Amino acid sequence: MVHDQPFVYLLINHVPFGRTGRAGRFLTGDMWMQDVRAQRAALEAVGGRLIVACPLADELDVRNSGSFNLVEVAPREEGFEYVALPYYTSLRGWLSTRSTVRRALKDAIDRASVVHMGDGAHPIAMDQIAWPIAGQQHKMRVWVYDGADVLPRLQEHAESRRTALERMVWRKLVRRRERFSRRAIQEADLVFAHNAAVVKRFADVWDERCHVFDRSFVTEEALVSEAGLREREVRLLDASRPLKLVVAGRQIRMKGTDQVLQAMARAAQAGARLELDVYGDGDDLEEFKRLAATLGLDARVRFHGAIPYGRGLFERLSESHAMVLTNLTPRDSRNVLLAMAMGLPLIAYRNPGTDELIDSNDAGTLVGSADVAALAQAFVAADRDRATLARHARHGRAIAAVKTLGACHRERAELTAACVERRSSRGSR
Repeated sequence: MVHDQPFVYLLINHVPFGRTGRAGRFLTGDMWMQDVRAQRAALEAVGGRLIVACPLADELDVRNSGSFNLVEVAPREEGFEYVALPYYTSLRGWLSTRSTVRRALKDAIDRASVVHMGDGAHPIAMDQIAWPIAGQQHKMRVWVYDGADVLPRLQEHAESRRTALERMVWRKLVRRRERFSRRAIQEADLVFAHNAAVVKRFADVWDERCHVFDRSFVTEEALVSEAGLREREVRLLDASRPLKLVVAGRQIRMKGTDQVLQAMARAAQAGARLELDVYGDGDDLEEFKRLAATLGLDARVRFHGAIPYGRGLFERLSESHAMVLTNLTPRDSRNVLLAMAMGLPLIAYRNPGTDELIDSNDAGTLVGSADVAALAQAFVAADRDRATLARHARHGRAIAAVKTLGACHRERAELTAACVERRSSRGSR
């Protein structure tokens, strides 16, 4: 549906842009920019125009970019307008910039028809400021959970504070955020979520305005062809070669790479022939390398560092037989549908954000979270039963082909346009 009158869609996001020193050009995360491009195209198709409001950092660290790598972009050339917001990463930083944030958000909201907000930023979400402003101006409000259920991570952060006073303050902030999120869901014109854990947490206020989507960054570039899938199945069924596993993402402890290494060592002792490629950088990468050496896995494990997201990474990943996902927090891994798209069967820890997608489509093997023994057994079984891996690869590719990044944003844009139309019709009576 194309809306009769153009509407302006304001996307407020905590993921920052970075300065480049060149007018009108900024650094940003490559995967997040793919997301913005897909959203802009989907909105244009239904008569919308996109404004992106997000922080502007003097120096952008890739770890804060929502992606694996940085790219330089010019918003005007990309077809959207950019509104720079103050950048803060601490409570003190928030206190010193909140009035500036409020003014910038109010100016942007003034020009919008639809305001997209979500549960992000640390420690105080900008959306908590934008929400009442958009409500007072009678704007259509869309509340979005683009990724993880952030509350468990914030609760963990609160309990890690050094003093009793700090812990008390942070616990209060977390409770405040949960109350605000519940209210936002109740008041929103539309709610979009990409995590089953969020739906479960707020089940008592989840209704027909609320919609759940699988988190996808799958593009045509990532989707393996039918001929490529047949070649992959032949390779998977070749039991004469070691089973090549792959881990990709930020190399930090909550991603569980150390547990993958421990499980691999156990599986090797049980006779499994395994190799592992690890892609990505992170604070705990050197620790993982030392652990691999301690476990005697030097000859079986290769650490490649970060590879730019895109064709080069896809080609590297396609050399593997199966992808291992061991996130220790309840979040939707972008690698789930990416692996499916590439014909990589999954061996993963159970995670409320993605269990249903993997289980219902028979696209992988799931074991209990943080259960290293069960993970080791899954590795052994995968090495011995290559036919199951081939079946998982074909089933995963089939579902990924219809759950692309573009398809997700087109469905969200159509729901938005329909809601704009309903509000417009009510207002004209």
